[in-house]
Amino acid sequence: LAAELGALLGLEPGAPALVVGLGNRAITPDNIGPKAADQTMVTRHLVERVPEHFGSFRPVAALAAGVTGSTGMESGEILGAVVEKLRPACLIAVDALAARRQERVCRTIQVSDTGIVPGSGVGNARMALDQAHLGIPVIAIGVPTVVEAATLCLDLLEEAGETAFDPALFRQPGAEWFVTPRNIDREVETLARILGLGISTALHVDFSVEDVEKWIS
Repeated sequence: LAAELGALLGLEPGAPALVVGLGNRAITPDNIGPKAADQTMVTRHLVERVPEHFGSFRPVAALAAGVTGSTGMESGEILGAVVEKLRPACLIAVDALAARRQERVCRTIQVSDTGIVPGSGVGNARMALDQAHLGIPVIAIGVPTVVEAATLCLDLLEEAGETAFDPALFRQPGAEWFVTPRNIDREVETLARILGLGISTALHVDFSVEDVEKWIS
């Protein structure tokens, strides 16, 4: 993950970065973004306040943007203000995704350099987080933590060789159910740790994974 991110970021040494965890902390499968932000090695405050010891570090800030229902603000509005204040060279946004295939749930990390639209995977699209809206490059990292029940049913029927059914039956009103593994709490904890270590190692190129683990522990 660190290698893929490093290639996409292409940051100059010392260029500041902002890491944002998207999602609702109160909903376990949607908590991977905030938890990943918690596991990120943040250094901006140290670079500014103790430059004699940390002046060579990359200034990295992290936050969990919350959700509109609890903040009254769109993530895009919050991040627009933060970006204007901090002037980072890039933004890394971490969010939970909805999988197209059941086997990808909690087993895939998706990385994109075109930004992200929070909530779009579950039919609740919000303001886009991309360079056009924020004025800086946006790297989106996502992990599928849910799968639509209709998609799961269709996949199981296809695997069983059943073809005599109408897929439209699974798209009727009221069929928008999403399912998640029963051990999702443990999966999210593990994946958030992986994401935090990968992001931190990509941003702080002189640090090993072991160094980052010691720092954030």
